[in-house]
Amino acid sequence: MTAERSDASVVTEDGEVITPPPTLAIDATGLMLWPPGKGLAGIPRVESFLINAALADPDPCVDVVAFRSGEGRFRPLAPYEQEHVATGEISPRRVKRWPGRSMALSQAFAAVRQQPWDKREADRHLAKTVTNGRKGVAYRATRLLIRAYRLYRRARIRLGPSQDAPHRTAEAERSLVLISHHILTQEDRSAVSGAAGKLAFLCHDIIPALRPDLLGAGTGERRFGSYLEQLVRSGAPAFCASDEVGATLTDHMRKAGLEPPVVYRFPMPSILHETASRIGATSRIEAGEPFVLYCSTIEVRKNHILLARIWQQALEEGVKLPRLVCAGRWGWMIEPLRAYLKAHPGLLQSVTFTGLVSDEELIRYYRSASFGVFPSHIEGWGYGASECLDFGIPVIVSTTPSLIEATGGLMPAIESNDQTGWYAAIRRMAEDNAWRSSLAERIAQQHRPTPASASWAAIKAGLQASVAGNVAAAAPLQTTRLR
Repeated sequence: MTAERSDASVVTEDGEVITPPPTLAIDATGLMLWPPGKGLAGIPRVESFLINAALADPDPCVDVVAFRSGEGRFRPLAPYEQEHVATGEISPRRVKRWPGRSMALSQAFAAVRQQPWDKREADRHLAKTVTNGRKGVAYRATRLLIRAYRLYRRARIRLGPSQDAPHRTAEAERSLVLISHHILTQEDRSAVSGAAGKLAFLCHDIIPALRPDLLGAGTGERRFGSYLEQLVRSGAPAFCASDEVGATLTDHMRKAGLEPPVVYRFPMPSILHETASRIGATSRIEAGEPFVLYCSTIEVRKNHILLARIWQQALEEGVKLPRLVCAGRWGWMIEPLRAYLKAHPGLLQSVTFTGLVSDEELIRYYRSASFGVFPSHIEGWGYGASECLDFGIPVIVSTTPSLIEATGGLMPAIESNDQTGWYAAIRRMAEDNAWRSSLAERIAQQHRPTPASASWAAIKAGLQASVAGNVAAAAPLQTTRLR
């Protein structure tokens, strides 16, 4: 015989207390803001991988959540939210189906009764659960109905006997949420407070704290540093894809007078190459004309203007370089680049800006490019560089340590402001077939794409170790390498 206790543990007839494993949750708040059907890149691509790995995991102790600012808590995804973020197979036990408008409305009213003091944002979310994410007249009417019911419940509470405030369940106390990057820049600070539960964070980089001059003066970037320090003070562990970011985070916190967090190092997954493998599109294809590929958001930090100057120099000197293809959406602080392109209109005959592309289009670019370039000033990893290696094409990178780490130290590296050095390396890569082939051979012999399953297993193991308080194996820099 067994008996359940109020703290979610179970007592057997022998008196043994069995406590269920804690919940490990992946936060989908950031990805929920990404437009459906748009190609993913950078941080959203990594977060999509994590969310979909969790959705496919049959482990009942794994969940996917989103932060409800109206409630100040992380909650499991509603059916319409799961549909928004899911890109692959979902574990049968995790599939959520819309119960229909009537049942969904009943559940929304029950949620209001449980948390009558939640904010208007909670009403908006509940209305979407009733309409299955659809906007329009039905959504607006439902939202007003839920708001009216909430005000009615509050009035009853005020007029009736005093009641205890709702409290977090034991299960919430024993859960750990790996938060999205969006949480570190959003306006609602409650998401990184202790009230939201136990947190871990994926540290892609700390560029907003180190080089705010490369990110502009947005309020989100200004929040990043203080939110990060608040997380570290609370004891939240960090998950980093590069040793460089882990070491930089540790050093930054020590300079701020804080005890550094425990850092778990996980292998960055080769997400795009895995997609290409599934559709049988990894082999080399020859392009109609040779071209050089730079895949990244177009922003000042990525240093596209250096490449524009190099291709302009080649035009002026009568040197024939392959076409430069810049794949990625336009970002911020790009006025100098736009001004340079306007002043040199002939450049667009040899430089192409594709905008945001789909995974299928990007795979075709990687399969047919002559080589890649990645002259960024500072990086946390540099997906466009490691993806070149995944597809077997050489890439020239800057000397920022994370890029050298992302390419395994196998590729030529040049300081990001050294236009002369970059010009010489690009010319050599374009003209010296033997050198380019030797670099491709080096990749074939020494680089292997990282399976997404290996990355997910490492991150999950780190979350399990963290929630269990198992940090004894941490190295001197408090870094635990996950494999």
